[in-house]
Amino acid sequence: MNPASRLRTACAFAGYVLVAVVVCLLLSRLASRITAAHLLDQAQQQLARVQAHEPLWAWHLHKPHDLVAGHAFGHAQLAREDDALRITSSDGEPFELGLPVAWSLDLHHWPILEIALRSSAPGTLGVVWQSGNPPGCLSKTPDRLTPDTRSLRIDLRDMAWQGSDIGDCSTLGSAQMLRLRIQIPAQASVTLASVQLLTTEPMQRQEAVIDLPGDSMKLDLAALATRVQNEPMPLFRLPGDSSAETMLALRDQLRARWPAALIAPADTTPHAEPPAINHPAVAWAACIIYLLVLACLVWRPVGGSLGPWVELIGCLLGPLWLIAGLHWGLRPTALGLAAFGGGLVYALAIERRHVPRLWRWPASGRDWMWPLATALVTIALILACGHALHPLPLSHVFVYFGWAWLQQWLMLVVLLHRFERIVHRANWAIVAVAVVFALLHTPNGMLMQLCFVGELGWAWCFLRGRSVLPIALAHAICALLVESGLAGGTLLRSLEVSARFFF
Repeated sequence: MNPASRLRTACAFAGYVLVAVVVCLLLSRLASRITAAHLLDQAQQQLARVQAHEPLWAWHLHKPHDLVAGHAFGHAQLAREDDALRITSSDGEPFELGLPVAWSLDLHHWPILEIALRSSAPGTLGVVWQSGNPPGCLSKTPDRLTPDTRSLRIDLRDMAWQGSDIGDCSTLGSAQMLRLRIQIPAQASVTLASVQLLTTEPMQRQEAVIDLPGDSMKLDLAALATRVQNEPMPLFRLPGDSSAETMLALRDQLRARWPAALIAPADTTPHAEPPAINHPAVAWAACIIYLLVLACLVWRPVGGSLGPWVELIGCLLGPLWLIAGLHWGLRPTALGLAAFGGGLVYALAIERRHVPRLWRWPASGRDWMWPLATALVTIALILACGHALHPLPLSHVFVYFGWAWLQQWLMLVVLLHRFERIVHRANWAIVAVAVVFALLHTPNGMLMQLCFVGELGWAWCFLRGRSVLPIALAHAICALLVESGLAGGTLLRSLEVSARFFF
């Protein structure tokens, strides 16, 4: 390589590094803004529920997956019945129903457990709660169930509790687990409609407003407790310019001690604001229109310079709406699957003549070497910032290889080709593809940055070999290594995206 070529290569590399730094900073800022807006919105909705005298913790039971693990702990069968959940005992032995807890429960200030239920036979209902490590605390004297029972109102303060350590159960406090322990005769059933925690205290707007210092990563909860005293809903304002991961880590620490705390971004004060009303019919109408437009575009594609723009929007609108729009929660919805799947099917349709590019074999060994070098970078990152590798299910590993293959085909065959037609420079096109790949992991700030840098390198490799296979293999290896050794550590909170990232 002559000096001029070396200089051009060095300048190109420096340019990519500069672009990567700038884009990563912007992605981190975007993730922080989205997370801050989510936390403020959550605090405002919490205030609105309190002012409307609505419970902060309520469970409406309709399907088995409304319970922890989707089944009873014991010998009992679950089935949907009208707008409730029917639980039938198989052998007459006690069984437990776990209520999902997004964060801790404040049983000290919300000690009234109200249950809407019906029982087909006499039986008993007890309560199990747990704070920290097992075992939990079990009520010694469960409430009686009769066929006439329509609801129970249990004051947890009046119950005697038993556990392995008397001190752990002597005082109601924060709980990370809450279960109902039911015993009814074999083949008898209990129909549960709802469970909620209520308070007997007036919940006034709290005076305690605490601005956390900018260097807060590990909070001094004892010092904060002195300032908060016994207030059930103190307001904590997070440090300014915090990353998304830092804000959620601080939230988790505060919620473990004060489950009903109001947690807001720096320099903001939440005001009671009910959640926006969802209109499923409108969302479905928009999705159907989107799918119909995609079908029309497959039938009659748009030509000319506008064509690649239309195809990019058609492929990405549904997936970006689902993920970047924070519409992917703990469970997939039919609407979300339709929007996401519509974009993927459209991509397959417009590239149907070039599907063999999926398994095109690389022309040389270097086409394997450069993409797989990113696995070494991933290992170095795990050694520096990660933890011991956790084993992953073999089925998950195989499924993820297929998913990585599909993702890289979408990025490098479908999208990159269209970006090249728009900007007419492959070097700029790979930056655009890497940005899209990062945005499909919104709002997980660190994951967005890792995905951007990784995809930028893989797209550069793809330009030299035009084979998806080594890129997909490298993507799968890196992602599985990150899942096993980096996720859940100090650098990367999780691999979750969209609204799932906030849980």
